[in-house]
Amino acid sequence: MNMLFKKRKKKWLAGLLTFCLLCLSGCSGAGEESDTGTSDEKTEKAAEAEDPEKKYEVVYLDMSKEEKAGAQEKLTGLMEDCREIYAGAEKGGADDVSLAEDVVHEMVEAAAADGDAVTCASYDYNMRNYESVDEALQKATQGRSGKAEFYKLTVSGAFQYYGLEAEDGKLAVTYGNAVFQEDMGIEIRQLEKFQVYDWEYTEKGWLIWEKALSKNQEMDMHSFCRILPLPEKCRELGNAYILPVSYFCNNLFLADWNEENMDSIEFNDLYEFLYAMKYGAELDEAAYQGGIPKAEFEDVIQTYFEISTEELEQTAGYDAELGVYPWEPVRSWNRVPQVQPFPEVVECRENGDGTWTLKVDAILVVEGLDCSFSHEVTMKEGNGGWIYLGNQVDREHAIEIPGYKPRMEY
Repeated sequence: MNMLFKKRKKKWLAGLLTFCLLCLSGCSGAGEESDTGTSDEKTEKAAEAEDPEKKYEVVYLDMSKEEKAGAQEKLTGLMEDCREIYAGAEKGGADDVSLAEDVVHEMVEAAAADGDAVTCASYDYNMRNYESVDEALQKATQGRSGKAEFYKLTVSGAFQYYGLEAEDGKLAVTYGNAVFQEDMGIEIRQLEKFQVYDWEYTEKGWLIWEKALSKNQEMDMHSFCRILPLPEKCRELGNAYILPVSYFCNNLFLADWNEENMDSIEFNDLYEFLYAMKYGAELDEAAYQGGIPKAEFEDVIQTYFEISTEELEQTAGYDAELGVYPWEPVRSWNRVPQVQPFPEVVECRENGDGTWTLKVDAILVVEGLDCSFSHEVTMKEGNGGWIYLGNQVDREHAIEIPGYKPRMEY
């Protein structure tokens, strides 16, 4: 069970105990006031009692001219390290920049050359020079003072600066956001400092904070950043075979199955995700409204699974008369409406028989969970890549598992 969930559970239990004690004290000594808590905590509680909406508001902090100038200088300096790479990269439309992940990763490496802590915002790359950030956060979790800073680079072309200041268990964040304009001038779009509502540095190495208390998922205020690096094998296999499939509108990693029993896999819903993995391009939905031709469907599926044509025909409902496998694109009406977690391979184990077991944790940002549920994927090398051999979900310790319903059942 992840540390943030434990923390929230402890808070809830502590709150329940406090409520019971207050009820008892109210019966035995009505009118007496408690004198526990610091003056800051009393002030905050008094303000929230007077205006309950306060807890949903971001607490912004004043920045001196020197602080603003320092943050801007650091951010623009890092961007200069990336200027040449950014200028030569394909960016999509001028008003809608879209960089390839490998371009972002190249800029991360360039920006980190001077010793700065830098990472990719897509959760698919290890933070470079993470040690100073980890050290400061370790101090902060012990209630000691700590300062650190790091940067995030995004596929949308944004360069983000984060300055962390921890004191007495509280965390303040200085945040800056800048972009290159079309003429390659630098534009600072945002610069602010705020006191986070709640934060956690988990055992797995995730820094999670909530800028203000979130009213609902549509107004989520959580931020996630992985500080500690994952083993390279986990990154390699996770980026290539787990992240591209994930949990959206397919059940490859939501069902329990193995080589002897693949009946629970909905290959029809899985097809477009494997197609994108195989060809590096999205499936043209308009070209397959009547279903996927037999040869095309089987070529894609059998690239990643050791399944016979006869078994696939039966499992995926092959229509011999039309010569196609049923398929329909994802629409708003044929999927479970929900916020999706994203998978992270946290451990890779070689089993000694040519197979590997990947332990995967599902990260659910809107709930502040670095593990909403876990599953283990078994794979082996084959067909010029890797083949899926099985999946097992840890339902006993799961907090929240995405719902799933095959598209053809709607």
